[in-house]
Amino acid sequence: MHETLIQRLNSLAMLSLAQQRDLKQVLKHEILPKDVYLLREGEVSDQIYFVLEGVIRSFKKNDDKEVTQWFSFPNHFAVPYFSFSYRQPSDISMITLSDSQLLSLSYGGLQYLLDKDSIWIDINRRLLEEYYTSLQNRVTSFQVQSAKERYESILLEHPDIAERVNLGYLASYLGISQETLSRLRAKKRRRNKV
Repeated sequence: MHETLIQRLNSLAMLSLAQQRDLKQVLKHEILPKDVYLLREGEVSDQIYFVLEGVIRSFKKNDDKEVTQWFSFPNHFAVPYFSFSYRQPSDISMITLSDSQLLSLSYGGLQYLLDKDSIWIDINRRLLEEYYTSLQNRVTSFQVQSAKERYESILLEHPDIAERVNLGYLASYLGISQETLSRLRAKKRRRNKV
């Protein structure tokens, strides 16, 4: 289970066996059922999660609606960076959308690693760069892509997303109504039959 995360981190900077041992010391393996809140809006985030199995949904409440901000799939991290880094109340909630296996790293565990070895500073910086790039791509997609293009783009990354995620959540993530998403899905199915 730790090997998946170690492979992911090795793509950023090669970890020695001692560094891998240090990481394993501060990680916690969690097996959670569907619909478990990892964080509720207003709480301070104390964990970074790495998804081994399952899907995590990050969302924000807007009046009486929930707006999906992000999905975290296997081999991805889930963390509200602002809350975690600055020790501030989170403006989002995070919940498991399916039975999930996660590795969690506490704020204290991360500080331990950062203080112990400079490689963790480099890995942390590279992960923040990836996060920023993903966020920038998401903002740009809303500025320049049509709803159809955003839908097709997420299907390229996650072809099975419609089977793994409630369509209402997916529509919210794409910034469209569920009816529009249904029309886009129907058109795509018709094109695929031809």
